[in-house]
Amino acid sequence: MKHALPSALLALLLSACASVSAPSYYTLSAPSAAAPVAPTRWIDVQAVTVPLQLDTPQLVVRQGDASLALLERQQWASPLDAEIRGALVTALGAQGVRDIHALPPPADTPLHRLKLELQAFETMPGRAVRWEGVWSLRGTGGAKASLTCAFSAQEPVGTQTAEMVAGHQRLLSRLAGQIAAAMAQAAAPACPGN
Repeated sequence: MKHALPSALLALLLSACASVSAPSYYTLSAPSAAAPVAPTRWIDVQAVTVPLQLDTPQLVVRQGDASLALLERQQWASPLDAEIRGALVTALGAQGVRDIHALPPPADTPLHRLKLELQAFETMPGRAVRWEGVWSLRGTGGAKASLTCAFSAQEPVGTQTAEMVAGHQRLLSRLAGQIAAAMAQAAAPACPGN
């Protein structure tokens, strides 16, 4: 009888642990249906800066105007800054812009360095996802032009996590399109519209 209580307590604790579901992991890299594109331009995508309150593995959603909630079971596949950088590299690659981070560019090839600072990365379930930030291209080698542009956009989303992540993927794709368009104007780069 003396061991019945600890055994029962142990069984209760184990059953409680078994009922907790495993986390779901999400990525900002959208699935690509297109064939790989040969590189026509070269870029060095630097580390991405994100708001400190979002520097967490869990997805963070806005509740009302002032409060945030961590979705404990919905997590990014990697730290958010690395997730954005990796997805941006993939999206730029689909447009013929190849990242050579920490590697030398091919000989006689213009190279741009990209720096992205996101000042807002908001998720509002059932309403929208919103990004605001600044990005800059700095030319090296034959690419001497420098450019700093603002990015501000939002996408409508549903309440399901997959819908919210897909909204962020669409924003990332729009941003990659802006950067690729600016790089294509080698003679006189200008900030594209949002």
